[in-house]
Amino acid sequence: MKTIFTKLKYCLTPLFTLVVIHAVNGQAIHRDFKFKKGEEFQRQIVIKSNCLLQRGGQKLNLSTYSSVSKLYKVNNISGNSASMSITVNKIIDSINALGQKVAFNSDKRPDPDSFIQMTLLQMIGKPALISVDAAGKILSVQKQLPADDTLLSFTGIQNETLTAGSLLEFTIDFPSNAFLKKGYTWKNTAGTAVTNFTIYAVNSRTTTITYTTTDLAGNLNSRINGVLLVDNDSGIILKRSTQSVTTGYELVKGVIYTATRRTATSEVCYKTPAASN
Repeated sequence: MKTIFTKLKYCLTPLFTLVVIHAVNGQAIHRDFKFKKGEEFQRQIVIKSNCLLQRGGQKLNLSTYSSVSKLYKVNNISGNSASMSITVNKIIDSINALGQKVAFNSDKRPDPDSFIQMTLLQMIGKPALISVDAAGKILSVQKQLPADDTLLSFTGIQNETLTAGSLLEFTIDFPSNAFLKKGYTWKNTAGTAVTNFTIYAVNSRTTTITYTTTDLAGNLNSRINGVLLVDNDSGIILKRSTQSVTTGYELVKGVIYTATRRTATSEVCYKTPAASN
C-alpha cells in the first residue's frame, strides 16, 4: 500500500484549495480581523473524491470520503499579532481501493494493526502553533500539525497550509464596499493558475462569490468551479463549495501512469458559541 501512496500522491493532492488561497492573496486590500484572546473558530471540511489510476491495461479505482473538524483558538494578543493554536479534534475517513475498504473514526478504537488508522490517530489533539497578523497572514510557525503528506493525499484529507506569508484558510482578503456589486468580475493569476471571480450576490451581511480556476501545470491539469460565502464584516469564509477535475500523468521507468480525479468539497466555519459571548 505504501507504494500506491507514492504513485497516487501527485493526483490526489488537494490543489484546488491552494489555488484559491494564492489567487485571492494577490489582492492588495487587507482587512483587520481584530482577533481577541480566547476566541475560537470551528472549521469542518468534507471531501469526497474518486480517482482512476491506469497503467497500460491495469486500472485502479480509488474512492475516498473524509470529514475533518478543526478548532482554531486565539491564545494571546501582542501588539498587532495573535498567537493561535490549530487542533484537529475529529476525523472520519474511508478508503475503497483494490477491493478493500479502510474506515477510520477518531471517536472509536482504531485497529492497532492498521498503518493508516494508527497514523491518522496521531493527528488528533496535537495542536499546531502559529502567529498571525491583523490581516490573518501567518507570520511564523512554531509547530506544524502532525501529518504525512503522502498518506493525507491518499486518504483524501486536506492538509493545512501553514507557511509564513500565507493566509489562514478560513480568511480572505476581500473588501465590502459599494464598488463591488453583483456582476462585478476580476481575474487573478498565480503561477500557472488563472482564476476568474464573479460577484454573484451581495447583501448587508454576506457576499457570494463564484469562481473558476484553470491550472495547466505540465503533467498536472486542474479545472475547478467553486462558490464562497464571505462575511462582509469579518472577511471570514463562512462556507466554501468546490467541484474539481484533475488529470495528470507520470513517467516511471518508461511506464506512463495516467490519472483522473473528481473531487467535491464543502466546508463551514463559525465562531463557537462560548467564544461569541
